[in-house]
Amino acid sequence: MEQPPSLRRCEPEAVDSLRELSIETFTDAFAADNDPQDFDAYLEKAFNTQQLSAELARPGMRFYFLMVGEALAGYFKINTGKDQTELQEASGMELERIYVRTRFQGRGLGAWMLQQVKQMAKGEGKAYLWLGVWEKNTRAIAFYRSHGFVIFDKHPYYIGSDRQMDWMMRLDL
Repeated sequence: MEQPPSLRRCEPEAVDSLRELSIETFTDAFAADNDPQDFDAYLEKAFNTQQLSAELARPGMRFYFLMVGEALAGYFKINTGKDQTELQEASGMELERIYVRTRFQGRGLGAWMLQQVKQMAKGEGKAYLWLGVWEKNTRAIAFYRSHGFVIFDKHPYYIGSDRQMDWMMRLDL
């Protein structure tokens, strides 16, 4: 019988594991849909050790590893206060990243993690949860809609020099 999932806060000393997991999951999700040069530039900018260490040190940015037994199965990143990429309202929490490793997909782990994030936001007295999702990621958009998120705006997102558009989605808690 498979062990139930659990969360472990990502501490600064785990930055190498976070970097490896971030690159792997982002590459699996989006490499095929992007120019390789732009994609590599994005990976180096977003997931280098210095960048991730700086984010781990910020009080409003938190990373959590998804564990299945002893296996590192995925992660998410939440931002609050002025550490949100946009909005930056005290009443909101941003879900900036949520990824499950390919071999762990199809087990409901993404929905489980999203439920944990909702509980964290409610526990911290937040009125809403929001996120940005690439407009071409129809599977993710459908997933978030099935969990009550609605599109409320859009914003540009850059993969290297490639300007893409993200839908901004919100869930009132």
